[in-house]
Amino acid sequence: MNSYAARFLCFLLVLVSLGFSLIAQTISGTVKNSKTGEPMPFANVFVNNTTIGSTTDKHGMYLITGNLPRNIELVASFVGYKTETKSFRLSATNKVDFKLEPLEAMLSEVELKTRRDKKWERDLRRFKDVFLAVPDDPFASQLEIKNPWVLDFETVKEEGPNYVHATAQEPLYLVNDALGYDVTYYLKDYRFYKNRSSYVGFVFFDPKDISDSTKLAMTEANQETSYVGSIRHLLKSILLAKTAEENFEIFKVLPADMLRKRTNLYLEELDKSVKHVNPDSIIRLPLKNGNYRIFWPNDTEIHFRGKRWRNDYYSDVYYPVSWISAPLGYFDIDRNGIPVVPSQVVLSGYMGRQRMGRFLPHDYVPSESFEKYLAEVDSSQLNYLRWNNLREKPYFSTNKPYYYPGETVWLGGQMLYQNKVMSDTLSRVLYLDVMNKDAEIIQSEAFPIKEGKISAAFILPKLLESGDYFLRSYTEWMRNFSEQDIFLLPLPVLEKEENIKGVAISNPDLFGDLTINLKDSVFFRNSFKEIELSLSFLDETEELTDAEFMVSLTDADRVSTVANQKTLINAMDWLDEMQTAENHALGDHQIEYGITIAGQFTRDKKRDPYINPITIVRDDLADYGIVQTDSSGYFRATGLYFTDSATISVAALDAKQKQYGSVDLGVKTKPFFSGSYPKLSYETYPRANDELRFDITEDYILLEEFVKEDEKIETMEDRNYGYGTPDREIGEDKLATISPEALAGYLGLKGGGKIGNYNYGFNTPNPLLIIDGAQYAYLDNETYGVLISSFIPAELESIKVYTYNSTTFGMAGVGGVIMITTKKGKRIDPRKESAFDATEFQQFRIRGFSRDIPFPTKQEDDQAVEIKPTLFWNANAESQSGVYTFNVKIPQVLKRVNLRVEGLTKDGLAFEKTFEVTVK
Repeated sequence: MNSYAARFLCFLLVLVSLGFSLIAQTISGTVKNSKTGEPMPFANVFVNNTTIGSTTDKHGMYLITGNLPRNIELVASFVGYKTETKSFRLSATNKVDFKLEPLEAMLSEVELKTRRDKKWERDLRRFKDVFLAVPDDPFASQLEIKNPWVLDFETVKEEGPNYVHATAQEPLYLVNDALGYDVTYYLKDYRFYKNRSSYVGFVFFDPKDISDSTKLAMTEANQETSYVGSIRHLLKSILLAKTAEENFEIFKVLPADMLRKRTNLYLEELDKSVKHVNPDSIIRLPLKNGNYRIFWPNDTEIHFRGKRWRNDYYSDVYYPVSWISAPLGYFDIDRNGIPVVPSQVVLSGYMGRQRMGRFLPHDYVPSESFEKYLAEVDSSQLNYLRWNNLREKPYFSTNKPYYYPGETVWLGGQMLYQNKVMSDTLSRVLYLDVMNKDAEIIQSEAFPIKEGKISAAFILPKLLESGDYFLRSYTEWMRNFSEQDIFLLPLPVLEKEENIKGVAISNPDLFGDLTINLKDSVFFRNSFKEIELSLSFLDETEELTDAEFMVSLTDADRVSTVANQKTLINAMDWLDEMQTAENHALGDHQIEYGITIAGQFTRDKKRDPYINPITIVRDDLADYGIVQTDSSGYFRATGLYFTDSATISVAALDAKQKQYGSVDLGVKTKPFFSGSYPKLSYETYPRANDELRFDITEDYILLEEFVKEDEKIETMEDRNYGYGTPDREIGEDKLATISPEALAGYLGLKGGGKIGNYNYGFNTPNPLLIIDGAQYAYLDNETYGVLISSFIPAELESIKVYTYNSTTFGMAGVGGVIMITTKKGKRIDPRKESAFDATEFQQFRIRGFSRDIPFPTKQEDDQAVEIKPTLFWNANAESQSGVYTFNVKIPQVLKRVNLRVEGLTKDGLAFEKTFEVTVK
């Protein structure tokens, strides 16, 4: 028998077995005390995961009747006794007796409540997220655990990863007003690991008696909504060969290609990382016990087109996406599509969101038409989500909370994104204004955003008057949204002869039970001390976890602690804030990938075309580009990368390279400030002359390990022609064997030859090609395609790809950069001086990025260590295997230091903590 015939026969058997009608059955028996043999009245007996159950009478006898499932898991329970279960298949007579064993002494409700502390409260919050509903589920507000005090948590450390374990000495009583059930849950096991969680138990659903017709209709609609698109819905549609009718699509997840970077575009990934599965190829085998064995095709991705849903995985689909795997290669389900052993099916994505708050009893019967189904996300919400996904906001903190005139302000942080999928598409330029209490701009800066990180510095004017200033920070793109998205940070500036009265250090509670530990050691040298500080990060299971953060080490006697400073923990609340918009339309402020030039071209002759090419050159051909005007003459170029200022030459040139028309560059405006400025509360006091120390640039001290080796003269090629480290690189050995298709995948090329997952959704040019050091920029699609397809991989020495780091290449690198080195190529320097004739151009002086002011990190061993307020600063610290260690030289007279850390764990949990360290 061939495989098709076998599958067809299995399908017929499925239809025949599903066609059998249900027959009312009866189960009866007794419940007794296992030690005394006495009957137990008022014991609960029920069929697990259903609404079917009964209570024993005064003789300990029970009777259950109704349309029962063929395979029964019967549960008997009584408070103060161990819960017992018995599994069997229905027969003509079904008599099942139970003997319950008394539990050891149980704590009273009062005793249980008095044992609960802050850690228990945090464990309970996490338990609710795992067990009841994910935090953003609309049902969450309609769910309640009536007796949470019966739960007990402990962290288990044994071979393998640590985990948090929960037990309950009594059943959990749940109220689910959304689905209309009072639920009794007998928790058998709950485990929370770093990257996964599980819970197992017995459950009885007691339908609420709802008399209000409107509320009843809403409850039934919620039930249907929970069923539609669920794992149960999918598996039943597979059983009945109706996946297409039920709006499901099944894809096989292909093995990861290490040479290809995955994109967030569904149409781009089809047949590359996921491939359609014909539902008829999934074998469904009827079993003797009335269940069905489903042989599952490894890891699968499930698309359900029957619902609208926000999508954080693909940027071009707006319906639920889930992933299902079967570790055994198969799983068993009953005739309703319910997995018999839930652990055989591993869910993630949309289906993995379902918790007890969405679970329906096994005897729930869905309608055929789903007429009552409520859309979980309507079209207006989707429009809002598309608009909201484009929001971004900066957050940073400074090396200390207040300053003096002439000091250097170091700052570090990150961009926050409403949807992180869009992080490589949004802004690369951050603007910062120093403003006084009258909202007047005192000083303005512009800094590059690199891979979503902010690391910058600026110097306050030496003659700046003391007072309460504040920093305003934003991107040009943010001006399309509410002024509330703009980041504001207080910046007190003191008289040089005063200081702030310090307050006690107060650290906020850390999310996710994160623990940050510090070890310090002090070593005495001839003229200075050396302090070694080691930070370790432990998650809720007490396992080491990695983090990215800023570190500030200050002299505690010269930099006081100030109350109520802004923290990243508070800033993360922005991600949950809903911003209102009338039509979800965007304004005229565009995304900037570097310094941006915009202006207006005016024709001087009527016969001149309406759309004209504008040539833009920076300095002496340090960067150049050609952009088109629109029909009104407006033009814009972004992607320039330079510090301080540059001469920008602009012209419209004809075929003979002669200028025609005229150009005016627009003046970049600042956002209007209409709110109240942020201010810290503090008191000052006069300080002694020996305390007058300031953070002036050109100092300070990080001990660095180094190994002295024979110097090697680097060629321009060795230094990537001066362009820095690429994001991806493939060498000669791999190029000798790789296929053109695999190479295209490695480069991340999507349709049209552009670099995938980079600026998708926006009209960007072809990538800049650099071949043996020579630049080929602004190529049209045909020329670009011919050129890049002319290379044979085996004849190349290396290929390097720049995406995040492409800002170094200026305007030409906005679409990414592909650097190709051939085996026979000439090594030339594209930055070689050339004479640029600016005769035909109008010239403008343009300000670029603020100059980089790195925190001083080197000092000779015999050099005296000067007393300074800030001893160490790193805006881009990263732990390795959960630990970050650094050494700093400090003055002999130093007595106390404050170490402040703030950032995100690899799981996205925000933290902020300050340690006071006594230097002994």
